[in-house]
Amino acid sequence: MNHGEFECILTDIISSLKSAGYDPYEQITGYLQTGNDLFITRFGGAREKIRQLDKRELERCLEDKRS
Repeated sequence: MNHGEFECILTDIISSLKSAGYDPYEQITGYLQTGNDLFITRFGGAREKIRQLDKRELERCLEDKRS
């Protein structure tokens, strides 16, 4: 998966989490800390999408978006 595809999927996940009323950064952080995908809503297919992403790259991206 190239960086553009990764960013597109992550943007979709963040949008789905916001639409479902969650703080996307808190939910993704919980997912990364525990490995439990129940932190990610099924809304918009976000849970299935996050499983496609490399966790190390996801951590780096999350740090970049927070700064």
